[in-house]
Amino acid sequence: MPLVSLVVPIYNTAPYIEQCLESLVNQTYPNLEIICINDGSTDNSFGVLLQYDSDLRVQLYDQTNRGCSFSRNRGLNLADGEYIMFVDSDDWLDLDAIRLMVEHAERERADAVMGTYVREYEGRSLPKHIFNANFLSYDEEETKRYVHRRLFGLMGEELARPETVDALNSNCITLYHRDLIKHLSFDSTYGSFADLYYQIRALENCKRFIYIDYPVYHYRKTNVTSMTSTYQKNLIASRIEFFHILMRYIEERNLDEDYNRALYNRIALSMIGIGLNEIWSQKSFLNQAETLKQVLRQKEFRQAYSQIDMKYFDLKWRMFFQLCKREQTISLVLMLRSVDYLRKRV
Repeated sequence: MPLVSLVVPIYNTAPYIEQCLESLVNQTYPNLEIICINDGSTDNSFGVLLQYDSDLRVQLYDQTNRGCSFSRNRGLNLADGEYIMFVDSDDWLDLDAIRLMVEHAERERADAVMGTYVREYEGRSLPKHIFNANFLSYDEEETKRYVHRRLFGLMGEELARPETVDALNSNCITLYHRDLIKHLSFDSTYGSFADLYYQIRALENCKRFIYIDYPVYHYRKTNVTSMTSTYQKNLIASRIEFFHILMRYIEERNLDEDYNRALYNRIALSMIGIGLNEIWSQKSFLNQAETLKQVLRQKEFRQAYSQIDMKYFDLKWRMFFQLCKREQTISLVLMLRSVDYLRKRV
């Protein structure tokens, strides 16, 4: 049974660590090392971790606060496992997750095995299905076409579910073979896109990719009935900067035109997040509409909306993106406010 290394960065998650670690130490797959990096927590996180010190599989490390990317990189350097998986300390794994993923990895001689996940709200659980299949086994060429390319954006019938544009980004739903990622590191300079960029580089050279439609991971989400949304002042600039990084990535590696089309579709779909962020600001209604108009007039967005095929969208998404394309941002703000109201209550 190959050793599996679970890397768990921890920062101020004392109320949740026990559920996380209980799901790890009680895995049906026993040959684990659980590497816990306490990243300078100021609450009782390390005290909770010490309760697991008697389990020989659990390794505890304490450091000054350096951030999640640094902690994951340190855990990766400490890992001895043939397979590696990252777990966030406020989430938890299905008890059978590692056994199932290792079995598929060994049977298929896979470099990466991806499962699905469940978004856990207070009082309800919402499963997320990534592909429309129960099981997929892709060789190197298929992985590039259907997985690696999809990390840049959706194409064709994939656009029927625009809410899945970021579904593959997470490193926490993927079991990696050590050889696939031993040369990689997380880079905090990419901010909220650090996971996506890591996944892009990891799967770039994947020879065999496996997908199982099984909820291996449970994401803890804020209770939507009491959700407060935080405005991110630099969101627009950071997204455009990252789009340029992906453009350079495509150019430097001479990737085919599908990558460019997918990326411009991602740019078009990004108006969902950009728009919601804008309505969470303290700006007036008209100023919000003006900000979105200035975004849509940038060349990246104009090109994105000139090429996107809207026939795959259902009525509500077609209406949303038509408003974007026509720069009708007063109507767009009204629609975004309705979306935000409903997503907190439905």
